[in-house]
Amino acid sequence: MKLLSANVGYLLDYDGSLSDYVRSPHRALLGGEAAERRALDRLVDVLLEERPDVVCLLEVDGGSYRTATTGQVETMAIELAERGLDYRPRTDPKYGEDGLLVNLPALGNLSNGLLLRDGHPARAHYLDTGPKRLVTEVELAEGLSLFAVHLAMRRSTRERQLDEIAALVADRERAIVCGDFNAYDGHAELDAFCERTGLVLHDPGETVPPRPLDFVVTETRTLDLFLASPDVVVSRCESLDVQVSDHRPIVLEFDA
Repeated sequence: MKLLSANVGYLLDYDGSLSDYVRSPHRALLGGEAAERRALDRLVDVLLEERPDVVCLLEVDGGSYRTATTGQVETMAIELAERGLDYRPRTDPKYGEDGLLVNLPALGNLSNGLLLRDGHPARAHYLDTGPKRLVTEVELAEGLSLFAVHLAMRRSTRERQLDEIAALVADRERAIVCGDFNAYDGHAELDAFCERTGLVLHDPGETVPPRPLDFVVTETRTLDLFLASPDVVVSRCESLDVQVSDHRPIVLEFDA
């Protein structure tokens, strides 16, 4: 089985360089049809080449004024189907289904998404901690669940989120957790989580380029990771050499 996870940055086509942000600051507020098209085409090409069974997409737009689509994940599914690769799309709001943030312009459409093959069932969980509270669960096989996460920027918030995710993992026979962990202090941040859950960290290599002001925040270039139960036999864990946003996609291949 093959999984692909990517923080696609709402397909705004920022590559993380200072010059990109300086030249095009308007995209973050208003979007940009040409930039979105470039990012979407690049991501579709990656998916056509890799043909993963499950795709976890962090930071997608469910249909706000910033996107030329009616939903970026649904648009990807349509374009992939036209080229012979069928997925079932799913999008869930990252800030929850109620509250202040989801009622503000654009923010209510900021989401995480899935592209699913072979009828894998999925559902959304919302943590009690942090603004970005969504954890999406996919049943990969009997007794094996995948959790897609995008953790908070603040370490203390990440730690509380990991405690909640550990409780979810504890209720499953086996698990894989993937996504953008924002572990700015390095892999050691996840030691307690791995010890509590029994999951093994799989490092795909560098997933983000050097970015403006990173020296203030972090020295690590690996923010996107896979963690898996020890009996999940991993044959490939890799960061793909393509910049779909300021993050690179990561791939895990394994025997369940």
